Amino acid sequence: MVEIDNCSFGHYNTIYKYSKIRNSSFGDFTYVARNSLIQHTHIGNFCCIGPNVSLGLGAHPSTTFVSSHPLFYSTKRQAGGLSILDKDLFDEYLETTIGHDVWIGANAIIKAGITIGNGAIIASGAVITKDVAPYSVVGGIPAKHLKYRFSEEQIAFLNQFKWWKKDLYWLKENKDLFTNIELLMDKYAHQKQQ
Repeated sequence: MVEIDNCSFGHYNTIYKYSKIRNSSFGDFTYVARNSLIQHTHIGNFCCIGPNVSLGLGAHPSTTFVSSHPLFYSTKRQAGGLSILDKDLFDEYLETTIGHDVWIGANAIIKAGITIGNGAIIASGAVITKDVAPYSVVGGIPAKHLKYRFSEEQIAFLNQFKWWKKDLYWLKENKDLFTNIELLMDKYAHQKQQ
């Protein structure tokens, strides 16, 4: 009850019922809840994608083209199987990038071509129309920055430390440090990163 076309997956992924995924890639430990649509999207490790989320939706021309209908810019035959063009005249599907450890709440919509930084949280029902900085919390229609999850120093540490690239053994050994950013930093901030 899942539709998947031209995708690659990491380890320990879960895709729940009624989701449709096309031309996308998934990092390790990432899951997608029920009834989500994901297209032309690269998703990092440890991402949590809620139900009814739409990622990488196709765009329509809205300024110079007389019509926003695909019959006038696309050869993909979306209009009843008909195409009147010899080549595509508009890039409908820009690549969308979701960093590592991103949480996307239920019913969120993320426009194609957007980059969501590591550790960001997208509130339920948010409509994302521009890039989201690492460790930002955003919400609303259109989404606005609400706050950062951590201090600048903590964000810099996390982006440099890249815990999401550690192996499962390391994660198990350090699981207790994940209850508080200060615990993780106290143990590892002084170590030279490779």
